[in-house]
Amino acid sequence: MAGNPDQPRDSRGRWTKATSGTVGAAVVAGLMMSAGGGGTTASVGSSVESAAAQRGTQVKTTRSSRNAARKGNEGEAWKRMGLRRLRQEVRHDLSCAAQSYGEVQQYLLRHPCKKLQQRLFPVADGEGNVIAVSVMWVRMPSRTTASGLKRVEDEYGTGDVIPVGTQLLGFGGFRFTGEHYDSDQDGTLLTIAETEPVSGHPTDTLLDGVASIATALPPP
Repeated sequence: MAGNPDQPRDSRGRWTKATSGTVGAAVVAGLMMSAGGGGTTASVGSSVESAAAQRGTQVKTTRSSRNAARKGNEGEAWKRMGLRRLRQEVRHDLSCAAQSYGEVQQYLLRHPCKKLQQRLFPVADGEGNVIAVSVMWVRMPSRTTASGLKRVEDEYGTGDVIPVGTQLLGFGGFRFTGEHYDSDQDGTLLTIAETEPVSGHPTDTLLDGVASIATALPPP
């Protein structure tokens, strides 16, 4: 998977974001140094609690949307997130090894996939934010080879199954960086999703949530 080498990673090598507790502590410390006093501390504490509550709500909404997506109700999944899917959509049936690079490609050369399908589409909210979504469904010969591919794909710096056709969405030149990524395995099927902002300023939480929901979408 490609991405930013300076971004923190979890124990599995996947990118992760700083926790709300870490961010909150840094904000509190900075404001207390610049303006001491109980009133400031109380105000900042309230802001941190509010941010944590918002994040908790977002997590619940994402989980609910994933359930809708898994049941095949894609429109409802995006609606629960305050999003709608735009009309433009690109679909491809691809060659696994040819459409990958790095260790991911080497793995697929040793363990050829049975099928690779992609959907590429944008979703938008009511505030001018547009997010490009790439979903890859990789059907492997066995559960074991699917698990092996997931381990390689999830680790930073090992290559990727490359999203194609971004220019066909009509948003100019952009590429998927891998900073907003998720994957999900169901038996022999590995689903890989990436998101990128193409208009506006969607939050990292929203971008990550959309990627998580996309992994629950059934293959075409």
